[in-house]
Amino acid sequence: MNLNFILEKKEKELIMKKLFIGLMVAGLIMFGTNAFATDCNGPECSAEGNFAINTFAAGGGLDLHGVLLTRGGGLSGAAGGISAAGGIGFGEAEGEFTSFRFFGRTITLGSAGADLYSRGGGEVLIDDAGTFNPHIGDKSIGVYSHSNTVATTAGGLSVNAKGLAYSAGVIGGAAGQFSADGSIITGSPKYPWKSDAVSFGVAAQGSAGAFLGGAATGLYGDAEVGANIDMYGDTYSESYRAIDGNTEIIGSWVSARTMVTSDKYVDSNAFAGGFVEGGWVAGGLAASGTFQATDYGVAKAGAVGAYGASGELGCDFNGSAVGYTQTTATQTPGYRGSIMSASSGMQVSSSPAMQQQD
Repeated sequence: MNLNFILEKKEKELIMKKLFIGLMVAGLIMFGTNAFATDCNGPECSAEGNFAINTFAAGGGLDLHGVLLTRGGGLSGAAGGISAAGGIGFGEAEGEFTSFRFFGRTITLGSAGADLYSRGGGEVLIDDAGTFNPHIGDKSIGVYSHSNTVATTAGGLSVNAKGLAYSAGVIGGAAGQFSADGSIITGSPKYPWKSDAVSFGVAAQGSAGAFLGGAATGLYGDAEVGANIDMYGDTYSESYRAIDGNTEIIGSWVSARTMVTSDKYVDSNAFAGGFVEGGWVAGGLAASGTFQATDYGVAKAGAVGAYGASGELGCDFNGSAVGYTQTTATQTPGYRGSIMSASSGMQVSSSPAMQQQD
């Protein structure tokens, strides 16, 4: 027999043995060191499993509030507001595993699983409107209205699979909040009125956001994804009128504030993958106006401020608009005429929607 033929045959057998050992090692790494402890040779040997899970959470609140101010049998002022907040969160996942043939043997090792978490809801401050004494001059009256809101949504998903298996899922959520308050005053704290006057203030703000994420794995691996959006809103309006000696004062003060925080998380390995996408928008407005007139003079003041922002998950925002208007009329007994004054102010601010560093 040819020596070269014998050597080539031995070399081929050695290569096949090395290849088989390599495949065995790869199988042990992929399916675990106990993979072949749960096998069998008969065609009747098989195993399988599956699962399905889901979550849902939702909540919210709504409030209407108001107050009337009457003096001397007439309506002197009013204030009121509306607020609403809510959020939802949901998720679902499914998966399965099955046995499979490997080098003539049936492998029954396999697993697939997932965990879900969802949060969603909102709260509003209840019935915060009333009358108050601003303690200006000798005598003063006032009305106010205030709203406060909180909204949130969040979700988390983790999936895993091993063997001939898969696991996949999705999470999502949305949240929003809104509030508005207004106040107006006309009547004087002292009769008869020294002047015709009216002052009002309005403030409104709101925000909304949503996210959607998913994760999947097949054969082997695990993945985890999560997101959250939290919102806070606040509006306030007050109007007042006062007498200070020979001077009558009237004015309003307004404020709108909005805060949003958000984040996301994605982590995966092996054959798994995941994603989360989403964002939010927010904005607010505050305005005030005051008008005062006598037989010999007039004064008026106005102020308007607004803010807005939008961002992806991972961006935060804090914005506000705060302002006021006020006028005065001074009429000295024994003199004909009046001295009028007007003032106003507005401060608008916002932090930039900056991307958080991972």
